[in-house]
Amino acid sequence: MNIRIDDVAIDKLNLTDEQLRFDLAVGLYVNKSVSLGKAAAVAKMGVIQFQKELGKRQIPMNYGVEDFRQDLKTLELLRAH
Repeated sequence: MNIRIDDVAIDKLNLTDEQLRFDLAVGLYVNKSVSLGKAAAVAKMGVIQFQKELGKRQIPMNYGVEDFRQDLKTLELLRAH
């Protein structure tokens, strides 16, 4: 997908393509429009790198009680093997 943004609107922001991509990814992630993995892909980063960047900016992870329960189940399965 290509998005065209008028240069006049962007020039005053002094953002690089990478910064724009990251900001878009963060916005989609914070709004829960995409998963962590998809947001990292939009930002053209690995998941761990994207998580670290979120941490630097004090942006909380989308991690709820159900995610925690699923992780516990996964850990129980791994421990059983």
